[in-house]
Amino acid sequence: MKVVKDGDKVNISCEAKLENGVLCFKNEEEKYIEIVVGEGKFFPIVENELKEMKEGETKKVTLEPKDAFGPYINDLVLEVPKDVFRSDVNLEVGSRVKIDAPSGKTYYGTVTKLTEEALTLDLNHPLAGKKVMITVTVVSIEENQQPSSEKKIRFPLKKTKKSQKVKSKRSTINPLKTK
Repeated sequence: MKVVKDGDKVNISCEAKLENGVLCFKNEEEKYIEIVVGEGKFFPIVENELKEMKEGETKKVTLEPKDAFGPYINDLVLEVPKDVFRSDVNLEVGSRVKIDAPSGKTYYGTVTKLTEEALTLDLNHPLAGKKVMITVTVVSIEENQQPSSEKKIRFPLKKTKKSQKVKSKRSTINPLKTK
């Protein structure tokens, strides 16, 4: 029977719960999560725990906040004047707001409080500061076909011309007023 090794492509079924048992994620049946073990694109601790598991095997892994969605950072809770938002944006406690920054980065926040003039916006991930219990089942394993020495070879791309900056159109989803 196959066992998971570094570099293998695996399909997993995954369920994540908080310490109090509240379900925060479960993949849909037959829509498995595909990862390459060791790439670090999933939770690295879970990827490491997958090694040596067999098809059909299930394991529970507890992630501390630092290994899951990070610590809760109080400085990421901001009071923002309501007038910086477009008037057609429906703001209410619990709403998730997408903010496109001038730098090109996108941030998401949760409205936690509303007053006549302002709102409190929490830019922390909703699961920041929380332990997450993950139950993972290996559904299938596709063994790595490359020898480990080959998979680490990187070929640098040769730059031929300076990249050009392209002006993008403003997103109509951005709830902030734009000039």
